[in-house]
Amino acid sequence: MSDTPTVRTEKITKQFGRFTALLNISIEIAQGEFVSIVGQNGAGKTTFLKILSTIIRTYEGDAQLFGSALRRAGADVRRRIGVVLHESLLYPDLTVADNLTYYARLYGVSNRHERVAEVIRRLDLDVKARSLVRSLSRGLRQRASLARAFLHEPDLLLLDEPFTGVDERAAGLLTDSLAEFKKRGGTIVMVTHNIDRAWHLADRMIILQRGTLAFETATSITTTDAFRTRYEEILGGEA
Repeated sequence: MSDTPTVRTEKITKQFGRFTALLNISIEIAQGEFVSIVGQNGAGKTTFLKILSTIIRTYEGDAQLFGSALRRAGADVRRRIGVVLHESLLYPDLTVADNLTYYARLYGVSNRHERVAEVIRRLDLDVKARSLVRSLSRGLRQRASLARAFLHEPDLLLLDEPFTGVDERAAGLLTDSLAEFKKRGGTIVMVTHNIDRAWHLADRMIILQRGTLAFETATSITTTDAFRTRYEEILGGEA
């Protein structure tokens, strides 16, 4: 396992006009670590993920992925990232299988047909593989997005509410897939509103409030109830 942090940010600040989405966010995430980020809507969680995924390119402060400056990240760095955001990043007029085949080719996956079949099976999408993405329910579209994120065997997963819309069976498949990914040394950053699920999956919990890092703790040194109490104190009882 590498001693170089997978993610390192120093005083990341992002403004949209007069609105400050993030303010002086400094975080270090080790290889193989699972970090869950919680907070209310507008806390800056999705903005932070979009910066790490290189979707947002302009910001103040410094960030590194795998020891390389994020601002200069090229295709070689982006290939090491798997991303699930609110937008599926799938083409609605292509089938699930065609979308995954396209992304496999884009990412240079050598055994793309076998790999596409594998992630379709892992996310239980076999019966929908030939369906157009536009015809899928919210939950199925989410599972297809997760298949896309796993497809090229990245080293870092950036997940924004990955369990939204999925049923309990699919949630179990995803939980197992994340556990397997982490066991192989993969790093996971997950944004969610579900404190209980986040807690049981993560090594570390981070609370963002109004764009600032308000609190963080390892899950091994406290309890879910204690963390929830702290969360409610920070948010002024609005959680």
